[in-house]
This record gives sequence, C-alpha cells and structure tokens, in this order.
Amino acid sequence: MIRINLLTEAKAAAAKKKAPMLPAGARLNSFLFFGALALGVLYVAIFGLRALSERSRLDDDIVKARLEADRLKSIIEEVKGYEDKKASLEAKIQLINALKTNQKGPVRLMDEISKALPDLVWLTHLDVSGNLITMKGKTLSPNAVATYLENLKKSPFFAEPVFKSLGQDGGTFGTYSWEMTLTFIPAAALASAPPAPASAPPAPAPTPGAEKKGKGA
Repeated sequence: MIRINLLTEAKAAAAKKKAPMLPAGARLNSFLFFGALALGVLYVAIFGLRALSERSRLDDDIVKARLEADRLKSIIEEVKGYEDKKASLEAKIQLINALKTNQKGPVRLMDEISKALPDLVWLTHLDVSGNLITMKGKTLSPNAVATYLENLKKSPFFAEPVFKSLGQDGGTFGTYSWEMTLTFIPAAALASAPPAPASAPPAPAPTPGAEKKGKGA
C-alpha cells in the first residue's frame, strides 16, 4: 500500500506561494548600486595610486633639490673664498700704492733740498714735522746761504722759506751757522712724479721678399 504525504507537499507549495519575488526595477537598482560602489572603489584606488606616484615623484624631486643645494653650497663657498682672496689682494695693492705715494713726497723733498744746496753750504740738522721743515747747517760764506735761500724760493715744492738766524761759530774761524724753516707742498711733488716708461713696441719682422732683396743687393 503506497502512502503519499500530501501534507508535506501542501506545506511546500504554500511556502513557495508566500515567498515574495523581487520586481525587475528593484533588481536593476541593486545592480546600479553595486556598480556605482565598484566604480567608486575603483576611482579611490586609482586616485590613491596616482597620489602615491605623485608623492614618489615629489620625494625624488626633493632629493634632487637637496643634492643640487649641496652642490651649489660648495660652489658658493668656493666663490666666497675667491672673493676673500680678491679682497685681500686688493687691500695689499692699495697698501703698496699708498706706501709708494707716501714715499714720493720724502724722496722729492730730499731731492729738492739737495739740488738747491750751493757750494760752501752743508746741512747739519733736518727735522720734518708734517709739512714744516726745519733746517740747520754750516757755511763758509753768508752769501752762499743767501743763494741757497733763493734756490729754495724758486722750487715749486716749497712755500716761502723763513730765515731764522745766521752767525759765526765761536769755535771755528770763518765758519757760520744758519737756520731756516720752510713748508713742503706734497701735492706738487706727487703731481710731478714721472710716469712709468712705456714699453717700446716690438720691431716688425722682415718680410721674406725684403730679405732676399737685401741679399741680392
């Protein structure tokens, strides 16, 4: 005898009838939602990759910039060293030029005083205080001292000499002592400094034709 469980089949059929079916519109919305979600995730992933790539590029640029800064720093320090050496050399050159300029005045002063000395007159004392010169000396002739005074007046490097004294020495017969002061004009001495001699231009080399012509003559 075959028994058929109709009750179980009836329950299964009733359950199928009760299960709701999603409409086509809801399934489309679900598909669009998950698609949009997937696109969003893909966009975020692409944006993140691009950000990582940009960051990596910026890191490389920073490293290159630091290396370039270090290289330029060494160059700047080297240039600064050259500038310091240049400034030191310029200071030395200025010092040398100043010494040369300062030497021109005393050299010209002594030269002019010596050139103006006539015979029978000689110096025993010379004192220079700024531009004021005090001279003392001996002479065998008062007229020779007057000649010396006139010679100093003619020099453009001295202002008007002032004669102080002239008297005969007590210990030596026929010898006179004298003293005078005058003012040195250094500007005139510096202006009259002779220029450095110019180097002569090299002689032109003889042309071959002229050399042959000279040999033939």
